[in-house]
Amino acid sequence: MNLTEEQLAKGRKRFLEGYPKIRLYIDALTQQEADAMGITLERLRETETMRYLRKVADATGIDSTELFWSGIADTAEELGQMLERQEAAMNLHLEI
Repeated sequence: MNLTEEQLAKGRKRFLEGYPKIRLYIDALTQQEADAMGITLERLRETETMRYLRKVADATGIDSTELFWSGIADTAEELGQMLERQEAAMNLHLEI
């Protein structure tokens, strides 16, 4: 499933809103740290946000994709539709 940059940003934003301690860490990342890695500060923050999302998902036993998409979806119905489309796409690719 292809997500727009807007959807990706929305998912990251909502995840961080739910985890203020992680948000403090993300907000504290510096340009110097990004420069040392050869990436932009925005990219570093995006990457670290997703890394922590995976950690939270692992710690809570939730699929990381579902956790992320729950931040993108505005309703439970929308999340269900997203998950159904993902499952249909996976089944299509698994058919030989």
